[in-house]
Amino acid sequence: MHTENGVNTHEGEFAADHPMSNREMAAILFNIATVLRQEGNVNPFRTAAYERGARALMGLAREAREILEAQERVPFRRRQHIGKKLNAKIAEMARSGALAQYRELLESLPPHQAGLMTVPGIGPKSADRIHAALGVATAADLVRAARDGRLRQVRGFGPKRTSAIARLSVPGADGAPAANRFGTAVLQPRLFDPDALSATTAH
Repeated sequence: MHTENGVNTHEGEFAADHPMSNREMAAILFNIATVLRQEGNVNPFRTAAYERGARALMGLAREAREILEAQERVPFRRRQHIGKKLNAKIAEMARSGALAQYRELLESLPPHQAGLMTVPGIGPKSADRIHAALGVATAADLVRAARDGRLRQVRGFGPKRTSAIARLSVPGADGAPAANRFGTAVLQPRLFDPDALSATTAH
């Protein structure tokens, strides 16, 4: 049984200038697996591969971006079964702060999931809870909800998690126009999405 932990679930246009930590990259891989299951993916090996990659990242002693400054790929252990394609995705995230596949995946989701999952710490299930409880569907609205205390009404959002989201710099949350329909966020805190880990035991 997995306990709930914290990982960031972010990505997208806002991340390019901000190097991703291993935990942040792991969250994206966990979220990809979760969304694939949500969309009815019938290939368990594909979802398991993303989850293996996420766990392998969290087990690294150094940040992947630091390792990649000296070599082309992260040298995962053979028993972790991290294939060339997945390793390339990890390198893409570590070097660019984004993953094109994840951006495309967000575009295919319901608008509230796509918008909220651009925020560090938000996965598909937490996006659904937030939307159902508060009617919030964008990063900017979520940050405002964190700042005015409404987010505390949602299960799983205690003081620490709410405070971290409230500190995010998000176009639209402070009156500035949002960069796109999602309301993008500038990554600051390092969060872990508990939905991502709990989803790994759902199937």
